[in-house]
Amino acid sequence: MKKWIEKLSSSNLIILAAVLLAAYLILILAVTNLGQTRLKESQHRELTLKVQSYASMLEYFFSVSSEEVSDLTTSRAMTTFFANLASGMSMEYGLGASLVRLDNELNQLVKTKLINKIPVYKRFILASYDGTVIVDTAEKISLQVDVKRFENIPEETHVLHTRHDLEQPHSEIFKTVYYSGRPVAYLIADINTTVIIEQLTAQEYEGSRSKMLLSTGADDILVWNSIKEDLIENSNIIFYELPIENTPYQLKGWFSPINEKDIFTSGWFVFGISFLAMPVIIGLFYTFNINNANIILKTKFEESHKQQRVLAVQNERLVEEIDRRKLSERKLAYQASHDALTGLPNRKFGNEQLELVLANAIATNTKVLVMFIDLDNFKQINDTLGHLAGDYILTESSQRLLSVLGGNSVLARLGGDEFLLIIPNLSDETFAQSLSSSILSLFERPFIWNNQEFFITTSIGMSVYPQDGDNTHQLLAAADTAMYRVKQDGRNAYLFYDDSMLTDTQRALDLDGRLRQAISNNIIEIHYQPIFDLETNQIVAAEALMRWNDDKLGFISPEEFIPLAEKNGLIHKLGEIAITQACHQAARWQSIMPIKISINFSSVQFRYCEKLLAQIQQGLESSGLPANRLDIEVTESLLFNHTQDVITLLNNLRKQGVELTIDDFGTGYSALSYLQKFPFDKLKIDRSFLIDIDQNEPNRELVGAIIAMAKALNIHVVAEGVETRWHTDFLLEKECDYGQGYYFSKPLPADLFEQLLSKARVPQSVA
Repeated sequence: MKKWIEKLSSSNLIILAAVLLAAYLILILAVTNLGQTRLKESQHRELTLKVQSYASMLEYFFSVSSEEVSDLTTSRAMTTFFANLASGMSMEYGLGASLVRLDNELNQLVKTKLINKIPVYKRFILASYDGTVIVDTAEKISLQVDVKRFENIPEETHVLHTRHDLEQPHSEIFKTVYYSGRPVAYLIADINTTVIIEQLTAQEYEGSRSKMLLSTGADDILVWNSIKEDLIENSNIIFYELPIENTPYQLKGWFSPINEKDIFTSGWFVFGISFLAMPVIIGLFYTFNINNANIILKTKFEESHKQQRVLAVQNERLVEEIDRRKLSERKLAYQASHDALTGLPNRKFGNEQLELVLANAIATNTKVLVMFIDLDNFKQINDTLGHLAGDYILTESSQRLLSVLGGNSVLARLGGDEFLLIIPNLSDETFAQSLSSSILSLFERPFIWNNQEFFITTSIGMSVYPQDGDNTHQLLAAADTAMYRVKQDGRNAYLFYDDSMLTDTQRALDLDGRLRQAISNNIIEIHYQPIFDLETNQIVAAEALMRWNDDKLGFISPEEFIPLAEKNGLIHKLGEIAITQACHQAARWQSIMPIKISINFSSVQFRYCEKLLAQIQQGLESSGLPANRLDIEVTESLLFNHTQDVITLLNNLRKQGVELTIDDFGTGYSALSYLQKFPFDKLKIDRSFLIDIDQNEPNRELVGAIIAMAKALNIHVVAEGVETRWHTDFLLEKECDYGQGYYFSKPLPADLFEQLLSKARVPQSVA
């Protein structure tokens, strides 16, 4: 022990102490250096996660905003506007309203879409495909935008960096608006860069000694800068650069490293050499700082990881919400394009499908069949059995029609009881005829509702591309015209369109306008055909018949303009003319011969019984004609569909002394119950029974039976269409009372009829 103490001289002790101190200091330096290295690594990891978090946040922000702008391009307001625009609707009728709704929707989004009370969007611009501005939510509205900058942009990229002015750069999201599969416009959203900066700066703290830019290479957006510019050139500065997916931006960041202390030149190090205890304190101090820094980094890392988990959950919820919105939009789109009752395409979607089929036919040089199918007498059944039965008929009819159609055919419900059928790639008209026959046969089966069986027929009109038209409007109009011709010809049939139908339609339009002018200008004339007593050969009455000789169209038969007047409502005006003129003429002729005047009324006039009664009473009062000199002729069709108001009207007329005649007896729903139920004085045998009566034995028997039946009921008989002496002899043989026809006289104007009365022999008793 003493030897070891002797060997440890003072110098040796100093050397040993120095060695031990050097070793101690080297150990502390090594530990400190290792701690600083670990600290730098932790800082790099933290900064890497931070920059990635910033980039992810921006990617998420632009992705959500892009989805929101994309949803706007298919919104109801957007679709409605371009649908109205495509249909040619004017600003006054529908287009202006849809434009206002679209503008309000975009302005509302600018005002309400906020993050931390900061608007996400500065403005929205809707520009047509040529750059013309349709909607601009900014106060300073643009009239034109440069749409060429959207060309050659990758399909997945919808974010642009632009500079419209000298103030600041803009970040824009643009989306193409499609209508009917064609691009029609661009929707441009100007992103508020303040929102982006606010979201990023909210996660930073002052004194972090860092700088962040959104860069496009040619232009930069400064997010923040808390580092001196002269330090950025320092080689120790930590630099990151990450691209933002699907955007033109790159996120650039500069971060100041953790302050390093040069231990070997430190005053603390010299002081520690003198005091061996100080290195321990310095080492503890460094160890504490390193541990504290690690705790801070760990806390920040955990906070960043927590934020990522929260963002992931929010992202999942956002994806679910987007899926729900897309499902809802698809449902709304289906409801907007399909009929709710039958599930068939509606009128709008059917027209769009026809446009697509025609476009393909033009490209492939093929034919297209357009078919209008209308259910006959559907309204009558719907009104009788109720709307539930009507809905059943429409649904069942849809299923029957679908059962005979091919895969490429399109069946749509136009509304009411009308259906549109489109057959592309039509081979020939034989196929169309075969298909029409099949459709007609489908409705030979009865419909059964509440154990009640009934039948419905169909009327089918057809047009073919290209011979009947080269666009949807022409083809639909042609098929509709053909269908209405089938209706006029008796229903339950089919017809192809031809040009003569258009001519007939044009004539009907001309007749409508000319008839209105004729009534206004008092051109309609009343002619009078005498009715003779067959026994005495004397005039006992006259039938008032309307005649119209138009300056442009010439003579128009009553068989043509009377049905037209029944359809357009002019029949009531014609009835008033007939009553007024006939009553005044008959009143004037009473001094020559006490004859009766017969006026034929349309069943349409009896729909307004009170108005008709007032017209008759006014005619009698203003003319002074006795009521028993007026004879009202009604058709059998009125009796078949009569109402209680009709019965009341006829009874009131009969009580006032007006005579009643059933006209054209035998041509309609003849029944003895009519003659027993209504107070008729006379019946007229229709002229059709006398045309070939001398050669037709059944007609002779029928006329004889009608006369015998009338005699049994104490009803006088008038035979129309008497044209030969044989007719008069036959009618006299059967004891017919009166005759009317060209054998006696054709219908005459009032002045000529008055001359005929003046030449007549001594007046006989009236009928």
